[in-house]
Amino acid sequence: KQWYQRRVRGTGMAMLAPFHLTTVNLSPEFTTQLTVAHIATAVYILYYLYLHPAVGCITLPILAGMDYSAHVYWNTELENKWLVLVGIHVISWIAQFIGHGKFEGRRPALFDSLMQAVLTAPFFVFFEYCFFFGLFHDLHMEIQREVYKEINRKSL
Repeated sequence: KQWYQRRVRGTGMAMLAPFHLTTVNLSPEFTTQLTVAHIATAVYILYYLYLHPAVGCITLPILAGMDYSAHVYWNTELENKWLVLVGIHVISWIAQFIGHGKFEGRRPALFDSLMQAVLTAPFFVFFEYCFFFGLFHDLHMEIQREVYKEINRKSL
């Protein structure tokens, strides 16, 4: 319920890019390579579809597009690909810590649960965007009520 109070969004999704560093050939007959990022993206999509099918359907093209973009990036002829990926990764984590410290006043989910930080937290960010665009209004109001109850409970 505290996830709704986040102000810095989306930096956790930058974690997919380094997964493209590991490539596994499916078979010599295939010209496409199966990467760890493809598998991770499939896990994210299937898990999100399981948790909430409607939001899972919304995340599917977004995550697939991110996976495709990472694949295209990794297969381009650029120098210092590693440096760019590590830079994005480091900047994303710094933004996470600053965002949590400055806007939430609490530590990131990473300290509570790694699984929550890398798998579930991005899902809640997708929900925030859905709420922003007016989707799932009843669920949004229910979560708002629970958040305010929790804030009031902690302030007493």
